[in-house]
Amino acid sequence: MRLIVKLLIFTLAIGSLQSCVSKKKYDELAAAKEATDQALAETQAQLQTLEEEKAALEEEFQSTKAELNGKISDMESKMNSMESQMAQVQEKLNMTEEELNALKEEINGIFGAYADSGLSLEERDGSLYVVTEEAVNYRSGSTALSADERAALEKLAMTLKDNPEIQLQVVGHTDDQGLIEGAAYRDNWDLSVARASRVVRYLISKGANPEQLTIAGRGETVPVGDNETAEGRAENRRTVIQPNPNLGGLMKTDK
Repeated sequence: MRLIVKLLIFTLAIGSLQSCVSKKKYDELAAAKEATDQALAETQAQLQTLEEEKAALEEEFQSTKAELNGKISDMESKMNSMESQMAQVQEKLNMTEEELNALKEEINGIFGAYADSGLSLEERDGSLYVVTEEAVNYRSGSTALSADERAALEKLAMTLKDNPEIQLQVVGHTDDQGLIEGAAYRDNWDLSVARASRVVRYLISKGANPEQLTIAGRGETVPVGDNETAEGRAENRRTVIQPNPNLGGLMKTDK
């Protein structure tokens, strides 16, 4: 009997122990599940946030892409417009060069008929000059023309008289020396204009039409020689003759 009682007590003790072990393990599993559920919920929340950020970035990307495509299209349109404008400018430049070459040929043809007169047309630094056999230079402060200069201008006047379509500009120049007190001219600007005027008046006196001629003075501003030397200053005291610089008015056209 005692043995049976002992066995019952032992059995109950073992059962109680097993019950305690199962409860502890259950609590541990429950805690693990709760932690897992919480981690899953956090992961799902992060995934949702990432999906929302992805959607926002996709929307921003599409917006930026559309904006960039618009800017690229606008730039291409502007580039095409600029290329068109450049082509038009180049075409005008080509036309101007063609017109200038045609003008040179025409004037050279006119002067060619007077080859023995010493008159010629030269291009210097992009400008055209009518060159007389005798250069028109002056003594310091003077506008007087030498006999050789007058003879050369007479030949030019004859050419102008026989070719009334030619338009010329006569430009006076000086050296950089100041005028003496009591001089007939206020300054080198006045002197340069007076030199050009003297040449024009002489051409008119020899038969050139005043409508063919224009006067200009450049003072000392366009030297061709060194003003530090006597020879250079003598080169700068000059009058030059050019086809009228107004493109489109270089030669008279029929009205």
